[in-house]
Amino acid sequence: MRGLLLGWRQGTPRDKQRQVARRAARRDNRRVIRRRALPMLALAAPAFAQAPAESRIGAIFPASSLLSDEALRGLELAVEERGRPTRLVRGEAGEAAQVLAEARRLVQAERCTLLFGSGNVTSALAALQAVDSLEVPFVELVATAEALLERPSRWLIRPGPRAADFGAVAAGALMRVLPGWLGQPTEALRIALLHEASPSPTSLAESCEARLREAGLTVLERLTHAPRTAEMPALVQRLRTAGASALLHAGSEADAAALLRALAEAPWRPPVIMGLGSAWGLAELARTAGIEGCFVLDVPPVATAEALAPGARPFAELYQRRWGAAPRGGLSLAAYSGARTVLAAPGERLALRQALGAVDQPEGTLPNGWGWRLDERGQNLRAAPVLSQWQAGRPVAVWPEAAAFGPISPP
Repeated sequence: MRGLLLGWRQGTPRDKQRQVARRAARRDNRRVIRRRALPMLALAAPAFAQAPAESRIGAIFPASSLLSDEALRGLELAVEERGRPTRLVRGEAGEAAQVLAEARRLVQAERCTLLFGSGNVTSALAALQAVDSLEVPFVELVATAEALLERPSRWLIRPGPRAADFGAVAAGALMRVLPGWLGQPTEALRIALLHEASPSPTSLAESCEARLREAGLTVLERLTHAPRTAEMPALVQRLRTAGASALLHAGSEADAAALLRALAEAPWRPPVIMGLGSAWGLAELARTAGIEGCFVLDVPPVATAEALAPGARPFAELYQRRWGAAPRGGLSLAAYSGARTVLAAPGERLALRQALGAVDQPEGTLPNGWGWRLDERGQNLRAAPVLSQWQAGRPVAVWPEAAAFGPISPP
């Protein structure tokens, strides 16, 4: 009897086969039901229930450069202000080989569809070499050297001015503004150029020299120096002997401070000292004796006329809230202005580059007073430097008139 009961509970082999077949059929039916239900669930779900895809942007900046760090801060503020989820992925810019490797990592491993940089023309050229094969746009926010435009690339976007723009504004200021300020004719100006022997300062000095000579101004000589040179006192004595009445210098903030110290020790000072580039507009120079009254030819500072740059003061307030201090120079404002325009454009990769090429905005549109119109090389034709002067511990725009925040201080 017990054996019969066990056989009834366990079932015959044929019964077991039937049970297995029934279970398999039930599983198949459930799969079919789920597959048919999925499209209906998708249609029923509201659009806002689907999280938007995250946009990934690469940033290649040297960690050790104060100028590049200030530009990066402007980029970060533009990204934080963006209306859709965006992740900014950092890459380190050092030697060219490192920049190439970082650009490839950001695009291939981090899936970035847009790269920003870098404040350094050597890094920018290496990044351009990478993006030509990766086929993503590269936005060089602040480097000015003409070498960037000598290498054709359909992926370059440069919102800021060229070195040639610096030469045009320098010539205009030395011909139309500063002779009257000094109380002497233009013909009396004797101009000397001094610059660091690296790509961006060299490009700025060469551009200024060419435009000054074209304008018929007297250029005594153009001297070079090594980065952080110990020869600054000797160079100052040479300029003093030559009788320079206007000195134009392009170099790092350390070399700018060294030049001012050497002039104080001489003791000699030409009536006009004009710093070329963003190093001369950094807030750190405010602690250097002799900076007051010096001119700076650079991107628009925060103290630019509100009629031209209505976004400068709101940007300074935004920067203060984010970083707990005032902007360290106009470089962050320039980077923020250019990055906002790029990030507002639709599309990715080539579509983004084409969209930015179609943007046509007059001067005074961007927060720092620039406009937007790219040429076929990706250069913004409506970004120009302005002449500022150190007044009460900060650079203040004084020329052209549309940018002037206030008058030029007396000599």
